[in-house]
Amino acid sequence: MATNSQASSDSSSTASATAPPSYDSISENPIQCNQSSLFSFRRRKQKRAAVLSRIRDIVLAPNFTPSSVTSNVNACIAALPAAELSNILTKLNIEGHTALYWAIVNNRSEAFWALEELVSRYSFDCTSDLRIACMITNNHAMFRQLNLDAYSEDRRLRYLLGCPPDGIQVQTCDEHTNQFNVVFRIGMFQKRLRLATARNLYYEFVAEGRIWWLRFYMPSPFTNGIWHTAIGLCERTYSACLSNAVLVIEAHSQKPVATPPEALKISLLSTDTKVLTLASWQSMKGKELGGWVMHNTTKYVDHKGTLHAKLEMTLQ
Repeated sequence: MATNSQASSDSSSTASATAPPSYDSISENPIQCNQSSLFSFRRRKQKRAAVLSRIRDIVLAPNFTPSSVTSNVNACIAALPAAELSNILTKLNIEGHTALYWAIVNNRSEAFWALEELVSRYSFDCTSDLRIACMITNNHAMFRQLNLDAYSEDRRLRYLLGCPPDGIQVQTCDEHTNQFNVVFRIGMFQKRLRLATARNLYYEFVAEGRIWWLRFYMPSPFTNGIWHTAIGLCERTYSACLSNAVLVIEAHSQKPVATPPEALKISLLSTDTKVLTLASWQSMKGKELGGWVMHNTTKYVDHKGTLHAKLEMTLQ
């Protein structure tokens, strides 16, 4: 038989084993957890601030040297996860703009491409910011390389048709008279017009410090079934005064001929208009292309169906 002391010891052990933890022991763990979380949060915040400061120096510091880009970018990569670094690079967090914007504006191509490689996806704000940077620097090549054009439906249609990217080149003819040409090479032109659900082919280009657009479209409502063309300025673009705008569509002959066929010239200004002032997101009245667009055999595309056109423009 157990003695009283043994019974007392056993009951004490049982009570100790089954008794709930004290209030003090309960309250210690959440505090330690919260302190740990707070410390971790502050640590991450400090890292982000340090990385942003380093990125700022890469794109803005006056003593910038291209040879320093790699080591600085590698330090940023080591400090933060890829997703967090991409997020920083696409935010308007340096004087109201992205780091990529400043890399373009300050002509730091080494810095731009090193940082751009870390971006998983452009945000809407980042895309808009890069468009403005290309406009400010009059950099059509960068605009095209980054696929900053706003219209995406035709890009998907090209993919489905296996059509290569269209060519758009801006050529300065005479800086003193503000004359420039924009050369277009548009593959499968007729097929894409017929397949486009919006009955519209839309192109953007950078010239003379502005973002312009050219489009081929079917007016709505569809009155006479004739395709039209028009040009205009994109949103957030400086206004412009046009004294000349002519779309020249090259003609082709399927067989060798002594006299090449004459190109089609479409004046985009009204005959009674000497100078047209365009504001941001404004277009001039569209002009008819003619019935040839729907003809299966036409001289205005080559044997592969490619349209070769040149937009001749002069600013006042």
